[in-house]
Amino acid sequence: MAAEKKSQSVTVETVGLSQREFLTLFLLNTLANRPNYPRAIHQDLKNQFTGKVHSYDYLCKIANQLAGSGHVTLKTEKGRNFYHITDKGRELLVWYRSNFQPRMFEVKKVIDRFAHDLTGYGDYSPVTENLPEEYRSYFSKIVSVKDLVRYITLKTADVRKSIYMGEVGDLLKAKFGWIASNGYLYDLAHEMEENGLLTGRWESEKRTKRFLRLTDEGQHHYKQIADSAAERVQEVQKYLSCVLHFLDESQEVS
Repeated sequence: MAAEKKSQSVTVETVGLSQREFLTLFLLNTLANRPNYPRAIHQDLKNQFTGKVHSYDYLCKIANQLAGSGHVTLKTEKGRNFYHITDKGRELLVWYRSNFQPRMFEVKKVIDRFAHDLTGYGDYSPVTENLPEEYRSYFSKIVSVKDLVRYITLKTADVRKSIYMGEVGDLLKAKFGWIASNGYLYDLAHEMEENGLLTGRWESEKRTKRFLRLTDEGQHHYKQIADSAAERVQEVQKYLSCVLHFLDESQEVS
């Protein structure tokens, strides 16, 4: 089987925020706690988010734009420029929280379940409902859905004599609260057969159900696929946790 490309590094942008949105949110959240000066804000940014180097100049540019739009003010105190959040800025922060927090929270529950299955530790909340449809495209953007489905398929095939993809779809819903289309599942199963990870046979001449078995090649690549999925999922977990932390208004200093 051809080697898989290494997955893209996880940054705040890959968990659903543009660079501008993220820096705006970070600045407003920081200033909601206390006024601060640019260098200290940038240092906090570097300490909390290590996945990408964020430009100090660009941070200042966003801060100055927020000052120009009335969301923050710039005051000189003891010879140093300090940014202060305004009421308008607090309203914008509330808007960011109401738009991003519910989506990230629901997606993180699904991510946590996959991480628990992949690593054997961490949070696992029983599934009470599936991930809302409006969040599924976001989920697919921040993780490798392909790796997760291949992992679950190969893991299931490793402990059963044979499986069919309808079972995998049911398992994804019951255990993780996430739904993949039947078309995607069957296309991926076909690809795994072509790559020699699985071998299959039709239940009957009607070709309505195809039973799949794990091959030696599939068993060989199973750990590699699981490790790749675990690495990506844990990185996404980390960033979602950080973003959710400062989306939480209870973290503000009263």
